[in-house]
Amino acid sequence: MSMVQELIAAVTNAERQIDDQIMKLRDYSGEIEKVTQRVDAAFRGSEKEFGQQMVQQLSLTKTQVNDTLTRLQAAKDKLIQVRMI
Repeated sequence: MSMVQELIAAVTNAERQIDDQIMKLRDYSGEIEKVTQRVDAAFRGSEKEFGQQMVQQLSLTKTQVNDTLTRLQAAKDKLIQVRMI
């Protein structure tokens, strides 16, 4: 296998790994959303701040996951550009 073919294979493998991580993080983001809804419903109307703090933390986590998804997609896009050269 030539060096170019090895590079293309490595880039393609990296793309697949990124796709796998994107799928996992999307699933995780969906789970965060479900948990957020459950927590919100459980503590709705409660005077305790604990429920609000949990919802805020879950929201922050979901934002971080979404940021990571954006960065992974950008990395994949760059790998595709490399592969096309």
